[in-house]
Order: sequence, then structure tokens, then C-alpha cells
Amino acid sequence: MERSDNIYQQVLNQVHELQEEINTLKKENIELKARIHELEHPKNSSNSSIPPSKDENRPRKNQSLRKKTGRKTGGQKGHKGYTLEMTSSPDQVINHIPVACKGCGKDISELESKIIENRQVVELPQINPVYIEHRSHTKLCTCGHLNKSVFPADVNAPIQYGSNIENLVAYLNVGQYLPYKRISLMLESLFNLPLSQGSIKNMIERFAKKSLPVYEKIRKEIESAVVVGTDETGAKMNGDKWWFWTWQNKRTTYITASDNRAFKTVEDNFPKGFKNATLISDRYGAQLKTNAYAHQICTSHLFRDFDYLIELTDSILVKRFKLLLYDALFLKKQMDDGDYNTPNLTRNFIRKRTFELLDQDVSNEHKKVKSIFKKLAKCRNHIYEFLYNKDVPPDNNASERAIRNVKVKQKVSNMFKTQMGITNYAIIRSVFDTCIKRGINIFDAKTLIQFM
Repeated sequence: MERSDNIYQQVLNQVHELQEEINTLKKENIELKARIHELEHPKNSSNSSIPPSKDENRPRKNQSLRKKTGRKTGGQKGHKGYTLEMTSSPDQVINHIPVACKGCGKDISELESKIIENRQVVELPQINPVYIEHRSHTKLCTCGHLNKSVFPADVNAPIQYGSNIENLVAYLNVGQYLPYKRISLMLESLFNLPLSQGSIKNMIERFAKKSLPVYEKIRKEIESAVVVGTDETGAKMNGDKWWFWTWQNKRTTYITASDNRAFKTVEDNFPKGFKNATLISDRYGAQLKTNAYAHQICTSHLFRDFDYLIELTDSILVKRFKLLLYDALFLKKQMDDGDYNTPNLTRNFIRKRTFELLDQDVSNEHKKVKSIFKKLAKCRNHIYEFLYNKDVPPDNNASERAIRNVKVKQKVSNMFKTQMGITNYAIIRSVFDTCIKRGINIFDAKTLIQFM
């Protein structure tokens, strides 16, 4: 009897062990299925913030956030076209006059000719540097005093490069992303101007130093603005991870380089925050933490996140939220200037339904759906600020454009080598982008003075 009890207990123990193993395997199976499902619906540039360069495969064409308008592709009716036009005052005229008759061979060079057709060729002349010599003279006054003239303040060496060359070098490096070596080759090949990489480096440093007063004025203008967009992106500085931050609006762009992505960078550049501005961002914590009159989160990011979650989970809640966002964007297009400060039933409905969605029980939803609803619930008041201020856009695309140049720079020129180099780039790029927004020619030697 005792033996039978032992056998029974052993079998019971084995059953319990097998049951535990089965439960463990079931749990692992559920997790693996979920993981496989995620891998079958990967994030890409069309349903997340992943850049197109990181896409493993090109996303399907029908995943674009842009919707069909019903219009034909290409230039629309009434669109003003542009073509190369002739000038009425050419710099050089070359006449092609027949000198012998093709019929009989007779000399007709002395006969009067008549123009029947003209054609023009737009060409560039060979470019050579111009050497400007400054000479200081003396004059002896009748009183016996010897008077000596002084050189201009910017002519302070026996031989030096002028401001136009300095502006061009800065533009090629920062505006066109060229590294020092390629700038050197280009200047020598196109302009017969041999410049060493060391000279190019010095020019960029001088240009950045000269730009500092303008750079500070740009920062102050952003600080006092009423609408500001912000974004940040990673960069490499001599192998270390750095970050470029931008704060911008329609007239001004301010960029800075930092060794961190923390709120400290915001405090270092804008310690007072933006008391007058609606700050548009991509839901990054440091940006939402920034003191501002109001906040607006980027709806383009939300659409990409929602597209991914719909592919992954087919969540009804997410689909409803996405439709409400579309309704809000449509409403924005219909609103006149006076509609923003008056009661609006449609706006109130959209906001009310959104808050109801965020308050719903999501315990049965996918973990990623629960995560984004939890985050949006905390910043619910920042979703529709663009419906209360006509100057606030619903997305942060302008900030992404302002910071995208950093990625292009690194693809063309590789990483930054020194802290001074990465800082100079941020300073000069801020000035260039602000000039472009204001229609100022960055090659004009007076460009910087126009800001002061």
C-alpha cells in the first residue's frame, strides 16, 4: 500500500511539473506570436518617425499620409511656367555673315547683309581672383608734421582673402555641406584660387565669430515669438553622440549643438522658456516640459503612430481617434480668422469625443495601444491647440525641415571632428536659414549688418 502511495505521488508530481511546463510554453507561445506579428508589421517611414534611409524595404505606395485630391498629376491649370528667356542686351554679339555665294562661288563679302534669325547662349566666363592692392600714403604738412593714412579696419595683413571669398567658403561648407578637401579642390578648379584646408578652417571660424551678434539676436527673437516649433536630432562629434536642437518659426531659425538630449539644453538656451509662444513639438518630454504659453503636439507624428498601430492591432479606438484628427484638420482649413476666438460647436465636439476616447478602459488593448493612450492622456490639452490659434500649424514639419540639413551634412561630409566645428556649423546654419526665410542674399557682405 505504501508503495502504491509513493507511485501515485510521483505521478502527481510529474503531472504538476508537466502542467507548469505547459503553462510556461503557452505563455512563451503567446509572446512569440505577438513578436512575430510585430515583425510582420514593422515600423517604417510611412507609419512612424523612422527616416526613409532606415527602411528595410520601400514602403507600399498606398501608405502615404497624403490623400487623393482628384486632380491630375503635374502642373495644374493656371500654374505659371518658367523657361529660359533671351535678354535684350547681350554682353557679346557674334555675327555669322556669308562671304561667298553657295550658288556660283562669287565673293559677296562687300554686299549688305540682313539679320533673319538670332540665337543666344548663356555662358560663364573663366573666373579668376581679383587682387586689390591697398596703398598707404604719407604727406608732409607745411608745419612739419608727417601725416600717414591708415588702412581700412578689415585690411589688417600684408596679404589676405576678402569677405566675398570668406562668405563663399562658409556657404559651401554649411549651406552646401562640402568638406574642406572638396572646397579646396572646387575653388582651385573653378576659380583658380588655391586655398589650403587650414585656410578654409580659419575662414569658417572667423565667419562664425562675426556671426555671433546676429546669432544672439536670432535667439532673442525666438524667445519672444508667439509661435515656435522645436525638434532635435542626433549627430556624431569625433565618434561621440551629440545632438542638434532647433527652435524656429516662419521668419527665424535658431540651431544649437549640445552633448545631451536632456532638458538642460533647453534651460541653457532659453532659461525663461517661451512665455508668449505656443511651442510645437513631437511629444518629446524635454520639449513638453518647457515653460510656454501653450503647447501643440505634432499631428503628423500621431498619424504615423496610428497607422502603425492599425496595421499591428486593427484597434477600433485608434481608428476612431484617427478620424477625429482628420475632422480637426478639415475644420482648420474651413476656419476664418474670426472663428478662433468665438464658440465653435464642431471644435467642441471633436475635443469632447477625443477626451472620451482617452478616458475609455484600454486594459484589453494591445500594450502599444495602451502605451500611446496613456501618453496622450497626459498631454490631451496639447492636441488641438491649432484650432484655437490661427498662426499655429497642426504639425511640426517646419522644424523637421530646419533640422534635416544636419543629416544631409553628415551623409556628405561624415561626422564633425571638433566641438568648435560642430558649434560653428550651428551658428552659421542659423544665420543662413534665417537669411533665406527673410529673402536676404547670404553672399552680400552687408548681410550680417542688416540684422543689427
